[in-house]
Amino acid sequence: MDIENMRAFIAVAEHGSISSAAQDLHQLQSNMTAKIKKIENEFETELFYRKPRGMELNEEGKKLYAQLKKIVLLWEETRSMMGEESPMLRIGLMVSKNPPNFNHAMGTLYDKYKNLAVTIKTGNTQKIEDEIASGMIDIGFLVGKTDARPLHYKKYGTERLVLIGKNIDKPLDSILQSENLIISSSQCYYRKVFDQLLEDRRMVRTDFVEIAALDSLISMCQLGMGVSLIPESDMAALGIRDYKVIDHHGCELEKFICYRKNHKITGIEQQLIDLIMNAD
Repeated sequence: MDIENMRAFIAVAEHGSISSAAQDLHQLQSNMTAKIKKIENEFETELFYRKPRGMELNEEGKKLYAQLKKIVLLWEETRSMMGEESPMLRIGLMVSKNPPNFNHAMGTLYDKYKNLAVTIKTGNTQKIEDEIASGMIDIGFLVGKTDARPLHYKKYGTERLVLIGKNIDKPLDSILQSENLIISSSQCYYRKVFDQLLEDRRMVRTDFVEIAALDSLISMCQLGMGVSLIPESDMAALGIRDYKVIDHHGCELEKFICYRKNHKITGIEQQLIDLIMNAD
C-alpha cells in the first residue's frame, strides 16, 4: 500500500464521504473509489459501512485508520528529517483564538527540529486569507471563511460563539437594541454574526465599538460598557463564568485550515496539521 492510498483512506474516514475526500485531495471521485476498493481487497475485508449519505468506518476500518495515521505522520517526519525541505513554518492565527493543542503541537515540533524557523501572523479571518493569498504566509487556522480569495479550505472542527457582558440577563432583542456592540474591527467575522442577528430582527446598528486588544474588549464588557461575542471554548481560559448562549445558526462557526491552491503542503506543515486535527 503506497502513501497516497493511505492518505485517500484517511481522508474518506475523516470526511465520511468519497466525494468530499476527493475534493479535499484534488482527485477524481472514481480514483478515490478505486483506491478504497484496492485497500479493502488487500485486507480482504470491507472497512466501511456504506450508507445512503456517506460512509462510516466499521471496527476493522477503525483499527486500520489508527495505524495508517501513525504511518503517515512518521512518513512526514522522515520526509522533513531527510532534508527534502528546510524546517520552516509560516502560519496565520486568529488574533484571539489559537487552534486546540497548538502550543503542545509547536512544542513537539521544536523538540524534533532544533533549527525550526517559525513566522506567525495574527489577524481576523479576512486579513489571514489576504496574507496567504499574497504569499506572506503559507497556512492559516481560521474561524469562519469569506471565500473572497481562491484558497483551499479544510474543515477541522466547529466553534460556538456566546455573548459576554454585564447585562446579558436581559432579552436578546433588548441587548441588541440598547447595549454597545463591541467588536475587534469592522472586518472581523464576529461583526458579521452581529449583523445577522440584527437583520433577523429587522434592526439596524452602525455604531459598533471597535477595540482591537482582547483584554481591553473583555474588560469593557465585564464593566458593563457593552457586549461582545467570544468563542465558548475560551471562556475558562479568559476567566469568564457568565455568558449567554444564543440559539442562532450564525453563532455556530466552522473552523478551517486554509492555504493557497497551488501550495504543496510540506512534511512539517502536515505534521502540524495532523497534531491540530487530532487534538482532543
